Amino acid sequence: RTEQHMSDAQPTNNIAFGIAERYNLLIPAAGGPQQMAGDYIHYNGRPSHFGEGSWGILRVFDKPQSNLQVLPGYENTPRSATSVCPSDAPVKQFNVVAMDYSMSLHSKAGETITVDFDRKIQLRNPEGKIYALENEVQKISSGSLRPHPLVLRVNVGDCMKVTLKNNMKKHKAGMRVDMLAMDPHKDMGVAVGNNSGDHAIKPGGKKSYTYYAHPEIGVNSALIRDWGNVLINPRDGLYGAVVITPRGSTYRDPRSGADVTMGNNWQVDVIVDRAIPENASRKNYRDAVLMFTDEDQIMGTSFMPYLQQTAGLTMVNYRLEPYGYRQDLGCDASNMFYCVAAGKDPETPIITAHAGDEVVVHIFGASNEQNGVFAIEGHEWPLEPFREGADRLSATNFGSAERNNLYLEAGGSFALPGDYVYMNARMPYMESGQWGILRVLPVGDKTITALNPVDSDTMFADTPREVKPVALSK
Repeated sequence: RTEQHMSDAQPTNNIAFGIAERYNLLIPAAGGPQQMAGDYIHYNGRPSHFGEGSWGILRVFDKPQSNLQVLPGYENTPRSATSVCPSDAPVKQFNVVAMDYSMSLHSKAGETITVDFDRKIQLRNPEGKIYALENEVQKISSGSLRPHPLVLRVNVGDCMKVTLKNNMKKHKAGMRVDMLAMDPHKDMGVAVGNNSGDHAIKPGGKKSYTYYAHPEIGVNSALIRDWGNVLINPRDGLYGAVVITPRGSTYRDPRSGADVTMGNNWQVDVIVDRAIPENASRKNYRDAVLMFTDEDQIMGTSFMPYLQQTAGLTMVNYRLEPYGYRQDLGCDASNMFYCVAAGKDPETPIITAHAGDEVVVHIFGASNEQNGVFAIEGHEWPLEPFREGADRLSATNFGSAERNNLYLEAGGSFALPGDYVYMNARMPYMESGQWGILRVLPVGDKTITALNPVDSDTMFADTPREVKPVALSK
């Protein structure tokens, strides 16, 4: 926890730091929530710095060592848990495929956009790689499904089992899920130090992983990244997320109302089981995942003259909506975010909710050379979502391998319907296309399913009926 003496602060496993900063990070128990002995890697999430050697090992033993003194009060060293998941934990099984995917970040734009110093924003990546559910592979390969990063959802207390098959032609694959409890010898997804086991999968091979959404981690989120080639594959798209929701929750498609509990969806409605005592005060909510990537190493450095625009591969959920593309179609600064010539809506994700809905947006730095600043116009969220009276923010920093869980009310403090721009507020990245829309619909709009019945006229997507007009008072 960043607030180590605050029991309701959200646990985290990453933190951004800069020059002259310092943090005191308290790990509740070595070996993670299940106290598993083994070697754990600590590292700088920025790929170039990691590649230069910015990493090390946290070595955890479950037996006394002759060269390691026992801490006073810890004379009885606990043995590792015999299994990752408790025997009575609900199990969710996912079959996942790592596959090659020639990526197009914009369906109508060209392959590149030239920026300053003849550098280029890349809108195509023929070397793209993704995770997908096994039942999605045929649709993706045929072009009938445009993928987004893999998003799996589990509940607090769930045991998540993943069988990963490597369908890539040339590259090894693996799956590392941070935050969740796992056995470092079997399920870490990366070969570290003295750990046993082969964590990388050759093309055509498969491997099973087991993770546990420990109650200590709580309602949270976790980054999935490949470590078969961690300096290359995540840059090309081989990453995803696990979202941990309240115990007993189910998930629903916001438009159709269909159950998507075992699906791969970047946006869902989370339907909370309030019959479970720990959920009594929780509401149903909209849940969305946005995953940002970039690779420009010289932005913000002492390169002279200073660069005004970023270049290379930049994405939000495998999509991009560059200013340059819209300007070429006749859009300008006055209508950049609502330009009929460009088709009005961007190709980046559009988060949809009814006014007043609780919305949780999970922001991930999936593979980044730069820090970003996420913001949504007209909206704020608490620094600590489960702490009453916590400071409220309107922007939050994120970096590579980092994630933030933002709890907000659709439409802001006054629940006003409308379209609100979300963005990477670092202007070069916003201009490159890292922006999208939070679309807040009036209560009762049948475009999406209502989270909760408000009155007899509230619409549900799966039971459409005519809205009754409200008479105006004289």
